[in-house]
Amino acid sequence: MSDESAQVSENIILVCDSVVLKFRAGTSSKAILARAKDKWGPGTITDNEGYEVTDESPVLATDQYEYQRSSANPDLIARIADLEEQRQLDDGLARKLYDNVFRYSESKISKSSNRKLKGRLKAAYGKTVQGKLVCMLTSEAVPSKTVIAAHLYKSSWAVFVELALGFSDIDDVRNGLLLWKPIEHAFDTAQMCFTYDTQHNSFVARVLNPALLTEKLSSYGQRVMGASWAAPSSARAMTLTFADIDNVALSFPLGCEVRPYKRVLCYQAHLAQREAAKQGWIQINFDDFWSEDEPYVAKVQHWLSKQTANAYGE
Repeated sequence: MSDESAQVSENIILVCDSVVLKFRAGTSSKAILARAKDKWGPGTITDNEGYEVTDESPVLATDQYEYQRSSANPDLIARIADLEEQRQLDDGLARKLYDNVFRYSESKISKSSNRKLKGRLKAAYGKTVQGKLVCMLTSEAVPSKTVIAAHLYKSSWAVFVELALGFSDIDDVRNGLLLWKPIEHAFDTAQMCFTYDTQHNSFVARVLNPALLTEKLSSYGQRVMGASWAAPSSARAMTLTFADIDNVALSFPLGCEVRPYKRVLCYQAHLAQREAAKQGWIQINFDDFWSEDEPYVAKVQHWLSKQTANAYGE
């Protein structure tokens, strides 16, 4: 491109009938006016102080200019309409992806993946009492086989994890928690979530399905595990309900500095609360990850970009 040609930035901004432009230093105003007219129709160019650029103006600087159309350009209007139609189609496809693929629901994981993550979680957070493993939310020692290595970002989405969240190992210790089966199941099916309390630097459980509040954890666990269920020996564990763990913070061993990825818990919380709103359990009030009125294309792009990895600071 010669110095007589416009150097339009990659981030051209269309606002109603105006276009924001940037040029190479030394570009002649006459050449620019002619090219702008050919590209966008009759109009005027003004500099950043509001002065109009004419054929007799000095050569243009590298400042920002605005091109204002003086009349509608039918070709451009038609092109904008086509782009808007395509955007709506893309947004519809992205919504289906967002709603149906990246969704927290009950799923099976490989035994090897579960074994690997559980080993890492036990090394980082694990506490045993008389051969029983302590749940990180209830602080109760329960039979080890009923304490599940919960993947925060689902193992079935492992192929996307590096693009989405910036770590490559789905069994990363920061992508898991040691949770008693009834809690893990409610989390995995988006009936509860964890939100981050910035004031106390803690992760707080939030039960979203009100029908769970009066149910005993032990009864729920027996229902979902069936014959594999092993009842806890603690009288407190046997009587705990979901209401008892609502608004309770996760506990970590003294001196342990490892913490789950905030961005992953935030992502699950956002989707869980969105599902809860669909069910009529709550009204959405969750701004920590992205705006609810943002197009689904943008949501998926956020989710599938490494910038998302920084949405919560870590």
